[in-house]
Amino acid sequence: MSWKDIYKSRLMSAQDAAKLVKSGDCFWTPLMLGQPSMLIIDAIADRKSELKDVEYINCLTLRPYKILKPEYRDTFTFISGFYSTPHMQEIAKSEYSNFVPYQSSDAGRKYSHRKRVYNRRTGIVTQVTPPDDHGYVNLGLDTFYTEAIMDQSEYIIAEVNPNMPRTYGQTNFHVSRFSAFVENPNPIPAVPTPPASEVEIKMAEKVVSLLRDRDCIQVGIGAVPAMISKLLENSGLKDLGIHTEMAPAGTHRLVEKGVVTCKYKKVNPGKILLAFTMGDKELYDFLANNPMVEYRPTSYANNISVIAQEDNVVAINGSIEIDLTGQVCSESIGNLMRTGTGGQLDFVIGAFWSNGGRAINLLPSTTMNDTVSRIVPYISKGARVTVPRHYTGYVVTEYGIADLYGRTEPERALEMIKIAHPKFREELEKGARERGFIKKKTF
Repeated sequence: MSWKDIYKSRLMSAQDAAKLVKSGDCFWTPLMLGQPSMLIIDAIADRKSELKDVEYINCLTLRPYKILKPEYRDTFTFISGFYSTPHMQEIAKSEYSNFVPYQSSDAGRKYSHRKRVYNRRTGIVTQVTPPDDHGYVNLGLDTFYTEAIMDQSEYIIAEVNPNMPRTYGQTNFHVSRFSAFVENPNPIPAVPTPPASEVEIKMAEKVVSLLRDRDCIQVGIGAVPAMISKLLENSGLKDLGIHTEMAPAGTHRLVEKGVVTCKYKKVNPGKILLAFTMGDKELYDFLANNPMVEYRPTSYANNISVIAQEDNVVAINGSIEIDLTGQVCSESIGNLMRTGTGGQLDFVIGAFWSNGGRAINLLPSTTMNDTVSRIVPYISKGARVTVPRHYTGYVVTEYGIADLYGRTEPERALEMIKIAHPKFREELEKGARERGFIKKKTF
C-alpha cells in the first residue's frame, strides 16, 4: 500500500477513533501545544457508560476537556505530572488530585516501569500536521514525551491539524506508525507574555548581571524569563546559545539582534535546541520551519549527560520557597501541588557539571502582599523539594544574589538572609540560630 492508501484507510471520525480506547486502558495526551483539541478527548469521555477503569495521564493541560470534570471519575482515573493551568489547579485542590512525580527527562522511562507493574494497554492522542509528500506527519511545536509514549503504545490516534506548523528536529513520523487519523483544523493556542512587575524587573536585572558572552541558557516560564529576554536585547552580550526545555519568550528578537547565535555550542552547534513551546504567535512563526531550531524529546533535551557536555550552561528557573540551607521547593505550597517536578533539576544538575555552568533559582522575597517570606528557616510542612540543597547554586530575589556554591550551611544561611525582605531578616536570623547555623546577632 502507498502511504496515501494507508492514511485514507485509517482516516475516521472522532467517535470511531474514540472506540480504540478499551476498559482497563491507559491513554495519554502530550504536553501543551501537542495536545489535541476537545474533539477526540470529549468523544472518549462520552463513552463513560461503556468503559470502566481507564487511566488518563496528562501534563500541563491547556484545554478544559470535559473528561476532567468530577462526574467522569467513576470511569476515568486522572493522573497528572504537572498542574499549573487554572483548571488543573482546581483538580489539585480536590479529592481527585493524583500527581505522579515525573522528571521531564524520565517521563517515558518511568512510565515503562508503571506499565510493567500494572500491565495496562496503552494509547496516546496527539496533534500532528498533515502528511508531507513522503507520508510523514510532524509533531510541530511539542516533542516533550510524545515519542517515548508512542513507542510504548498499542494504538496512536492523531488529530491532523493544518494550523500546526512543521518544525525541524526529531519531529517526523510516517503515517504507518498511527492507528487512526481525525482531520480537524483548529487554532493553536497562543498566550501573551504577562507584564513584569517592578519586583520581577529587579530580579531579571540581577539574573542578566550573572550572564557572560557565549553562555548557553535555559530559561523557564513566566514574566521574569520574558523580562530577562527583553533585557538581553540591549545587554551588549553576544554569541549566546540556547539549550532549553521551553523556548524563551522573545527568542526571535535575540536572534535578530545577534545576541543569540549558538555559534560556540558544542552540542547541536549552531542550533537552538528545545522540547516544547508556549508563547505568542510571533514566537511560533519564528520557530516554525526554521532550520536553526531543533525540537527533541526531553529524553535528549533534558538528559543530564547531554546538557553537561555543553560549556557555560546557565539554568534559570523560578521557585516558590527556599529554606536557609538552600533546599528549593518549586512545585507545591505545603501539601498543595501547584506545578510539577518538571525539568528544573535536570538542568540544575546538568549546569553543575557543565564546564563554566551555573544554576540560578529566582523568587520574589515575599508573597501575600509582603506578609509571608518566601525564604524560610524550614521548608513548609508537606512541601516537595525540587532541588536538593547540595545542587543549589545562585539564588536571586529583588534584594540581591546569594551564591551558595561551595558554602557551608552556616554560610548559606547568612547568604540567604541577606537577600530576604528586610522586614523578615531578624526573624530568619532567629530561625538560623535555632538551627545552629549562627551563634551571634548579625542583622
